Amino acid sequence: MTLKNSVLLMIKQSPGIVYNDLLSRISSRYKNPSSANSALSRIIKDMVSFGLVKKDSSKLFATDKGSASVTLEMKDKLIMRLNEEMKKPFPNPQDIVQLLVVLYQRSSQNQELLNTAKQNSTFTIKDIGEYRKKLFERRRFLKKMSILLKQQEEKLREIDFNDACELVFDQNFASKASFFCGNEKMILETHDEELLIKIPPHWRKQNTITVDKESTLLLLQLVLSIPSVKATLFLPGVKCIIYSGKVLCLGSHKSINSLIETKTPDLATLNPSKINQNEIFSKNN
Repeated sequence: MTLKNSVLLMIKQSPGIVYNDLLSRISSRYKNPSSANSALSRIIKDMVSFGLVKKDSSKLFATDKGSASVTLEMKDKLIMRLNEEMKKPFPNPQDIVQLLVVLYQRSSQNQELLNTAKQNSTFTIKDIGEYRKKLFERRRFLKKMSILLKQQEEKLREIDFNDACELVFDQNFASKASFFCGNEKMILETHDEELLIKIPPHWRKQNTITVDKESTLLLLQLVLSIPSVKATLFLPGVKCIIYSGKVLCLGSHKSINSLIETKTPDLATLNPSKINQNEIFSKNN
């Protein structure tokens, strides 16, 4: 319900309610009392001008037009949604429960709203019971499927199927990736200009950077020095997509597991903030 309809419902349910009582009921929706007061004042003014509410001194009453408006809201928004959900082959249980809770709360407080709901609903208590039975059967089915999927997951690991994992892109990963490469070259692809201008020319060919074993850690330190960098790193059998301080590793299960379990030396001396680009150039010339 909109705030206007919520206020109108409060007035209808509590004939003669005063402004301050309404204000106390809606104040929790706003950051401060001033905002709540401003919104309620505007709503009351509009409803009076449209003939939905009438004033009697400091008391507020819903007119026949206002009562009809609440009834229409109840029918069009709540019952209509419940009717539509219950017609589905398998409704969303969370939506059904939420809507039924609202239906009970409103109908138990207002007989007219209950009558309207009963007149316009296309479902019964029996339908809810049948739906609950379907949920129970679905739960048993899903439990069985979960067990079977777990078995298949293990079988795919046995045949070394494609796998993936997400790790933090930090010094620990840089060290692992460097040692994981062993004697093979490390390849990095990127369109990040901030990174490319830091790369020695003999490492780079357009957007592709290739380094030998002795320079892999230096390259990764450069990449680490740019937190927002986006790049793709190619390790033996593993593709690593670097983004937002994370790295998504793609490859066979055994390859990714091997990368994760790679043992590295003490990382205390590694600090990307101490990178000296001239040193990198001199070591590779």
